[in-house]
Amino acid sequence: MSKNTSFIVDTNIFLRFLTNDIEKQAKRVEKRFLEAEKGTIELRILLITVVEILFHLERWYKYPKIKAIEMVENLFGREWMMVDEKDVLFSALGEYKKTTIDFVDLLTFYQAKMDERMILSFDKDYDKLSPSLRVEP
Repeated sequence: MSKNTSFIVDTNIFLRFLTNDIEKQAKRVEKRFLEAEKGTIELRILLITVVEILFHLERWYKYPKIKAIEMVENLFGREWMMVDEKDVLFSALGEYKKTTIDFVDLLTFYQAKMDERMILSFDKDYDKLSPSLRVEP
């Protein structure tokens, strides 16, 4: 593999690492993470992947919401984890800890806020957030 090898990383890679439910695979993932930390490879993480990770940790693996959030924050807070819209992600995670609003809605809100856009939606949960960005169709 060349020094500039870059990967978009699938959800199952992170689930193996975080849960260690398949130990042999978790060890292989850990080796890749060490390569990324050294700069040998680059790992790119899409926001939709983080949504899926949280969903599986909470629903499938039955982790409490706060524990799942902490796991995601600890993993993706590493400098070498190349998460798309990392600032949006961490703003949404911070709010997700304190509210019952869906995580996807929080990502939508913080992306709209960052982009200085309004949100076209019937969902009144957006009205609980500040500033008010929701507009009814």
